[in-house]
Amino acid sequence: MRRTLLLLLSAGTAMADNRVQDPGSPWPTTVDTPRATAMGGAHAAIATGNDALVVNPAGLAQVRRYHFELDGMYDSRFPAQAVLASLVDSASAPVASGLLWSRWASGQPSGRGEGWSLGLGYSGPIGQGLYLGGETKYLRYHTPDGLVKKWAQDAGVLGRRGNFSWAAVVQNISTDKIATFPLTAVGALAWGTDTDWHLAFDYRADLSDSNNVKSKAALGGELLVSEALALRGGATWDATARHWWLSAGIGILTEKGGLQVVWRRRIEGPYDQFFEGGLTIFLE
Repeated sequence: MRRTLLLLLSAGTAMADNRVQDPGSPWPTTVDTPRATAMGGAHAAIATGNDALVVNPAGLAQVRRYHFELDGMYDSRFPAQAVLASLVDSASAPVASGLLWSRWASGQPSGRGEGWSLGLGYSGPIGQGLYLGGETKYLRYHTPDGLVKKWAQDAGVLGRRGNFSWAAVVQNISTDKIATFPLTAVGALAWGTDTDWHLAFDYRADLSDSNNVKSKAALGGELLVSEALALRGGATWDATARHWWLSAGIGILTEKGGLQVVWRRRIEGPYDQFFEGGLTIFLE
């Protein structure tokens, strides 16, 4: 009985220590929109959906579309919750554009981060199979380090030749360091197409401290089983914190839109898991 009580108290203490600054905590810098999350975060060289607003704005101009997407994330243990709404229009103007609003809360009260952000993305072709894009963001978050009210910029390039694509992205560019939103560089490779399958690899480097660059790698894939069902999976390795995550998800596709469900779990490091879902409406 005494051992059980001690275990319960220890578990409660561990949960109370969950902070938004912890490696891999559910936060805009570690969790993407559902399709990208299901692939472990390996998506910067694909970015053919509204995911481009999160992983690589250069991808906005790849495909003609007018899509609205509503996503949500829930982690009962950490705890963390998020709502994301995005609208992308690459059909009505020479320059593709998109708008992303997100609301996040993550961590126990002593180390909680909470707030919202609004981003405007834009992209266009600069050559055959080559796209350049950017996203201007306003961040307003209460963090353990104080209130964040900052403008930041993302910039990306994406190249595609046949079934092969590559990408380079820099996120959270700002004149000052932004608490919990570090300057990040991404390099990515991908093979496949939206109508069949994808295999993708992303490498991310946290450049907020040039003397201690933090590295993370992701490998993911997706398979279109039929015109109506996509199976996705991925793994993420944080080389600095020595943590592993596994992700899995399904996408249900119709002529009018799509539905996505994702599960992600940390398998090495402190236990944590969350669920994410998304609804996409085709407005064409």
